[in-house]
Amino acid sequence: MIKHLEDQYDVVPIKSNKWKETQGIVVLACYYFEDDELPFVSRWPNCSMQRNLHAALMYQAHPIPVYVAGDILGRNHSKPMAEHNKSFFHILGIPKESIVTAPKGRNTQSEVSALAPLLKGKYISLVTSASHMPRAIKYFEEQGIKVLPVPVEHMSNKIIEPMLGLPNAHSIYRSERAIHEYLGLIYQKFFR
Repeated sequence: MIKHLEDQYDVVPIKSNKWKETQGIVVLACYYFEDDELPFVSRWPNCSMQRNLHAALMYQAHPIPVYVAGDILGRNHSKPMAEHNKSFFHILGIPKESIVTAPKGRNTQSEVSALAPLLKGKYISLVTSASHMPRAIKYFEEQGIKVLPVPVEHMSNKIIEPMLGLPNAHSIYRSERAIHEYLGLIYQKFFR
């Protein structure tokens, strides 16, 4: 179910010159556990860790501005997601002046709306989960922003072999993510 979503866009390696033609790296928010008792790496769910780490590696290979959005996500949180991501990038060596934040947006559509004024006329590298890419690109294109998809957080191999077995928790999670994205695409197409 999820493979169809993930395979719509090619992987763009960090060594590729393709993304180096863009004018910025846009990283969509996922989530952050605002808990100082946890180690730094444990505060970032897999989707956030992979998106942010890949964007930081891209920046290290070719420094261009990094754009992040996201409002306060949890009821007891004190900082917007954009600020948490900015801290992540700064810890990994990206200068604060190279990180552009839009501390608004609680979902993809509102994050894109918050970033759109900053990205008008730019060609951007969009870093987000592979399964989320089709929906995210559509929101950016609706704002007139040219996008190079840079998918990460793949949940399926590029080459799969059929096999019989019992469902496991990881398979159930992949199915849940696929259903979430398909419902999001239906909403995007018919209910906005």
